[in-house]
Amino acid sequence: MKSIKNLLPALALVLGASMAMAMNFANNPTERYAEDPAPGTEVWYDLTDITPGPSTYQCDEEVDQTCSHMDPNSSSNEVEEGEFIKNGSLPLATL
Repeated sequence: MKSIKNLLPALALVLGASMAMAMNFANNPTERYAEDPAPGTEVWYDLTDITPGPSTYQCDEEVDQTCSHMDPNSSSNEVEEGEFIKNGSLPLATL
């Protein structure tokens, strides 16, 4: 009985560490960029810290395209899927 009592603090520590690892979710990339949808333009917008909405931008998820990227170039990794729709003024990305 005493040996089980002596193990309780160690078991609590292991359980706490396991719970901390389980709650450590993957980060959503904070930097995101989108290319202007107008044909013939190579303008990129910095969507970092911009909340999608009717006055900023939206990603139409019904269209199978890349809405935003991790870097301001079309070959970088995808952050959001869908068609990029610009609804208002957005900050330009510095290349």
